Amino acid sequence: MRISKPVEGMTSGLRRFRERISFKDILGILLGALIIAVAIQLVLVPVHMTTGGASGISIILNFLTGIDIWIFYIALNIPIFVVSYKFISKRFSFYSLIGISALTFFLRIFENVQFDLGLDNLLLAAILGGVFTGLGTGIALRSKGSSGGLHIIAVLINNLWGYSFGSVIFLVNLTILCVLLITSNLELTLFNAISFFISGQVVDKVQMGANMSKSALIISEKCDEIAAEILDKMHRGCTYLSGRGAYTGENRGIIMVIVNSTQLPHLKEIVFQIDPNAFITISEATEVFGSGFKVSGPEF
Repeated sequence: MRISKPVEGMTSGLRRFRERISFKDILGILLGALIIAVAIQLVLVPVHMTTGGASGISIILNFLTGIDIWIFYIALNIPIFVVSYKFISKRFSFYSLIGISALTFFLRIFENVQFDLGLDNLLLAAILGGVFTGLGTGIALRSKGSSGGLHIIAVLINNLWGYSFGSVIFLVNLTILCVLLITSNLELTLFNAISFFISGQVVDKVQMGANMSKSALIISEKCDEIAAEILDKMHRGCTYLSGRGAYTGENRGIIMVIVNSTQLPHLKEIVFQIDPNAFITISEATEVFGSGFKVSGPEF
């Protein structure tokens, strides 16, 4: 369940937050796509290994049919993008379109590059491929976009039903490993599992914990403006708390809000654009139950 709009009248006359298209973000998405393409075409595919998500499905289809990876990748992403467009933010949609186009382009470019890294050892290929794909994916996500495919699906499912970003990725990648086990052999499947694990760890480090929700406490003199934009732009509920400075004795407004880690850069952007002097503490929220997050199941 999502909060569709802020409390009536709350945003009137207040300073508005605008989602800005940043050249730095676009460069980050392009760099991420480039790194992922290098990992796929120069590290993983030569040793008959794959990645997770839509690119992994494209690689498997390439192994089975011989049709270029980039063709399958763009074919898989077009319906995903069209279906999810109206459910995700316009900037994320635009950035993801750039990521999809860039990765498709780089996959096509590196397809015919004859560059032997000499990685005959499957373990080394799994480690290097996992680091590269995780680094590229993390950079794209940190830039408020994605390289398409699975990450768009994960954001969509998280927004609509509250299932965690990491859980969606894990389930899809587990399915890919099962298909690999059928189409290749146990050894390659295990090395791919190692690569997936390393990639996930690198993404977490680069993107600040994509599997975890974040609890933020925001202390500001402009709590009303900040809360209004969180409600309106992020579709997240937030709670007012009251506090008092121990040194000054002055009353302070405090906002508590829970977001998933893909939304954390957006939250900080909102807060510091409205109040550059705001004070924020951010901590891990290991498990969150409630509207917009995990639904309390029958075990409760």
